[in-house]
Amino acid sequence: MRSIEVKTNRDVGIEDVQSRLLDSAEKLFCQKGFDRVSVRELTAEANCNIASVNYHFGSKEKLYTEMFRRQFTAMINGHLETINCVLADSESTLEGMLRAVIEPAIRRISQNERGGQVMKLLIREIMNQHIDPEPICKEMKTKFFDELGKAILRFVPEIPEEKILMVTFSFDGVVLHPFLFMDFYENMMPGFEVGKLIEHMVKFVAAAIRGYAEPSGKGGGECG
Repeated sequence: MRSIEVKTNRDVGIEDVQSRLLDSAEKLFCQKGFDRVSVRELTAEANCNIASVNYHFGSKEKLYTEMFRRQFTAMINGHLETINCVLADSESTLEGMLRAVIEPAIRRISQNERGGQVMKLLIREIMNQHIDPEPICKEMKTKFFDELGKAILRFVPEIPEEKILMVTFSFDGVVLHPFLFMDFYENMMPGFEVGKLIEHMVKFVAAAIRGYAEPSGKGGGECG
């Protein structure tokens, strides 16, 4: 018989403090950066004891890492749920699947939502080698790439399975670029609209995936 986990008031209280600290970390770190935010500021924003950061996370650095891990996990789980919903629809298409994954991410960053701000900061911190991405990204990212690859193969089964990981990496790169350069897009593209960017990305990635699956001399499926 499966056991049922019962949370005590103490458990709920601990989770509430942890959530408040993570919320305050997202707000303050995204506004000021890691070095310019003190533990005192974090705990004041979270309305908790100054010792709470060390008690619940071990250090300010570990709170910073957990902030990224929470948002990253939520994003990947959302993508996985989206992919499963699309694949459950017998009339789904490659473009429909790509749009369902791309649009929430691009809307999040274009609307400057907190989750988008955290992911933008994460990408920059990884690029600047200020944090180790392995404890944050490895397990969930591997799982996401695996499921995304299976979804792509369902719509374009001609792609060799040994090539699918590189295809998913390339797709991920297309989505990540706007996280870093959305302001540049808005300033440099006449008549820029987020909806048009999303449709361009969907069309561009779908064409690339189908082209990659074509025989050598037509789409480059034998390259690499």
